[in-house]
Amino acid sequence: MQLSKSKHTVAMLFVGIGLLVIMSGLIVNYYNYQYQNVVATEREQLATVAEYLNLYFDTKLIGLKVLAGSPNVRSLEVERVRSDLLSAAAVLGVDNVAVFDPKGNLIADYYSNSGSVPSAAGDPKLVETFTAPLAGRTEISGRIVHQSLENAYINLRVPVMNENKVIAILVAYVPISDMSMALFQGNIAECQYIFILDASGQFIYHSRLAELYPENSLLKDQLSGLLFNGEGVVQFNSMVDGVDKLLIHTALNNATWQVATAVPLHVVYARVLRESMDDVENLLLLLVCIGLLYGVWRQAKRHEREREQLRLERMKCVNQLAAGIAHEIRNPLTSIKGFIQLMTRRTDKPPTPEHLEIVLAEIGRIDNLISEFQMLARPLKEPVFEEVNICKLLENVVLLMESQLHTKNITLQLQLPQEHCLTFGDISQLKQVFINLLKNAIEAVPFAGIISLAVSRQQDMLAVTVEDNGEGIAAAVVEKLGTPFFTTKETGSGLGLSVCYRIIQNHGGTIKVFSEQGKTTFTVFLPAAVEDEAVEAICC
Repeated sequence: MQLSKSKHTVAMLFVGIGLLVIMSGLIVNYYNYQYQNVVATEREQLATVAEYLNLYFDTKLIGLKVLAGSPNVRSLEVERVRSDLLSAAAVLGVDNVAVFDPKGNLIADYYSNSGSVPSAAGDPKLVETFTAPLAGRTEISGRIVHQSLENAYINLRVPVMNENKVIAILVAYVPISDMSMALFQGNIAECQYIFILDASGQFIYHSRLAELYPENSLLKDQLSGLLFNGEGVVQFNSMVDGVDKLLIHTALNNATWQVATAVPLHVVYARVLRESMDDVENLLLLLVCIGLLYGVWRQAKRHEREREQLRLERMKCVNQLAAGIAHEIRNPLTSIKGFIQLMTRRTDKPPTPEHLEIVLAEIGRIDNLISEFQMLARPLKEPVFEEVNICKLLENVVLLMESQLHTKNITLQLQLPQEHCLTFGDISQLKQVFINLLKNAIEAVPFAGIISLAVSRQQDMLAVTVEDNGEGIAAAVVEKLGTPFFTTKETGSGLGLSVCYRIIQNHGGTIKVFSEQGKTTFTVFLPAAVEDEAVEAICC
């Protein structure tokens, strides 16, 4: 049995661990799923920004390509070129547009004095390189700072071709401040930002560019390593503010730039939690429903077990009653059978009166047993409650039992007060109880024994004590008193005390038993009647 219980415990432990592992796996997978959804949402927003920037530059580059193909520009005549540049500047929305020869010498330009970019003639950065446009490719330069960061700009460079030969370079100047107009930030939270980085690690746009300029080499190395790895999503600790962030980036089509958004990780986790709230609420609701159903199922199982246990207890009681009845009836029947067999063998002699008296006595014993069993089996007669003076009732009981007391020379000690003895109950049933208890005490004491009968008031209860100086009752036996057919007497049935317990219980009282070597005490507790109620009952 112990080994089986141990195996069951181990099996339940493994089942619990398995369920825990499964639940942990489901939670991890669900978290990853929601995390990827949040990342996908951020990538979609960033893709929108990148597409807007691509459209912004495509529009200008297409316009510059159309301008580079015009006859006036390809003629490289200053007046004719300047005429087209004037018209193109208004259409393209740029402050400065110019044409250079392949060596970087200015041919013609249009310069707006109201703009923030320098004139083409004073641009110190143009002589550095025209590698891409000289090779026939359009190019968007990196960040170029003129005088101060507020005047930083970029160049859009388009080759001017004549029969597959680059004859000039068309350059348009775009202030970096215009980049902010091209960024879509309507759904960008305050705690995150979008920035643009060129191939050299310099910021084209950043909301805190004034604080970061000029960029230190460590910051350039960190961002270049993160943005130009081709993965698109990476976690990092920002050197700008020391916060762990999620970096999502994508490249532009027409420039070697990276557009990126940096989201603090705690914001990402908060969004994951927010996105999960509906599912968590549904899960909790489902768990509550499952818990309620499980509770109902357990309640039904418990009721079923209780009904089965009650049925088994009833069967056990029936078996005990049947066994007790069979045992109690078999003894007198055996005696009757023996005497009848003796009479039938001695046909020559009539039965003696002694034998007939024994047979009749045994039949009477069976009749008494059946009467007691009927009294126990059928419901007691509904008690008729009336005012009862328990002291007077006990005096009447003593008178009835006086002959039995004298037979064993028993000393009866009475302690009956003159007042506070009133209760409500059925006089005949209560008398039956105290007769039975006093009879049991008489049978328990030795010759010339002592029995004490006392009444006392204990709070709102009357306590009637029947005490004898018999041998006493073992503690194991005391617990079984009142059980049908349980008795310590050789000729007893145990039914009388069971009936007493039922009567006192129906009167709202209890019976307590205390026993030790040389003394046994039965105490009957009955609700005491309030004197005012008793007087009112008498008057009515």
